[in-house]
Amino acid sequence: MSASQRIPVAAGILEWARRTAGFDKTLAAKRLAVKEERLTAWEQGELQPTINQLRNMAKLYKRPLAVLLLPAPPKDFDALRDFRRTGETADLSWSPALHAEYKRALSQREVVIELSELSPSSVISSRDDFNLSLDMNPEDAGRTLRELLGMDSWKGGTVSNPRNALRAAVDAVESHGILVMQTREVTIQEMRGFSISAWPYPVIILNGSDWPRPKLFTLLHEMCHLALNAGGLCDLHESPAQKRSEDRVEHYCNKVAASALMPAGRIMGDPVIRTTKHWTLEGLLGVSQRFGASSEALLLRLITLGLADWETYGRLKPQLDAHYTRLRKEEKEKQKLTQGGPPYFLVKARNLGRSYVESVLDAYQSRAISSYDVVDYLDVKYDQLPKLQEAVAR
Repeated sequence: MSASQRIPVAAGILEWARRTAGFDKTLAAKRLAVKEERLTAWEQGELQPTINQLRNMAKLYKRPLAVLLLPAPPKDFDALRDFRRTGETADLSWSPALHAEYKRALSQREVVIELSELSPSSVISSRDDFNLSLDMNPEDAGRTLRELLGMDSWKGGTVSNPRNALRAAVDAVESHGILVMQTREVTIQEMRGFSISAWPYPVIILNGSDWPRPKLFTLLHEMCHLALNAGGLCDLHESPAQKRSEDRVEHYCNKVAASALMPAGRIMGDPVIRTTKHWTLEGLLGVSQRFGASSEALLLRLITLGLADWETYGRLKPQLDAHYTRLRKEEKEKQKLTQGGPPYFLVKARNLGRSYVESVLDAYQSRAISSYDVVDYLDVKYDQLPKLQEAVAR
């Protein structure tokens, strides 16, 4: 087939592919290096693209070329429209990066479901043994979640070390057949985490650009979403003005996560908390470390328990934001000095999810899947498999 040959595409297909990939017409035209008028003509069926132009669109929109040649847009992709947003981001459109991560989550879940049939011993069985309702007291729900993950058995050193606490929590969540993945492509302002509450093998994605303590809170928050069978996209924004039904779910999940991470009895019994009348940034930073929580999560917990008020939150929130912005800047500067940060394959294993990587590798080693499958599922070259296997074992 000649590269200049024109390919007939059904009207609506290219517009659907662009929209569901999160691109507006201006950005898509810029990435494709064409004028908006030409892109419009392609989408409306007034002009046929060449095969190379069609391949460029398939690559940009992250769709198989064959999908762009269908007679009509597939209806089974409409889940993206129904996946709700909350808080300050409720009325914003998805970025292309968020679309890509959502599709990746769905794809990895499908792989694990397939592996559970081809090689049952390679995957952890998915247990739907944690169910909640909005009528349940969030303190009781948090206690149940804490027991489910065995958080009371964590040693003091685990709780005080943010990375160790997060690793322990992720391991505990994955032991229930829940897929935990991470991403660095989506900004924290757009997404702290999201969940897909479809059993078996529901999915939680954490924003890998976030700090370990906020990620731990997000993980617990998303566990609550799964228990409510109400997956969604969360920025964990909280304010007393939120009124919508979706925000009610977010408030509830925040309370449950806070209760699990910072039990009321331990908060009320802390000598510093009992004697503090005027909270400062320094005071929050000092106390929050003992509970394995971020300072903002601790402050919100204090408000829930009547130990602080929203006026205090309004006063300290800008200071907390400035503090974390400064820390992120310092972290980036440190990474520059250490040749770019953590090793590539450690980040790769973390983003894919250790449980997922281990399941795929085990299925390959047991010959349930081919070498082509294993590199496709893990998105690595064949000769890189040992490095990824070494990273997931660390």
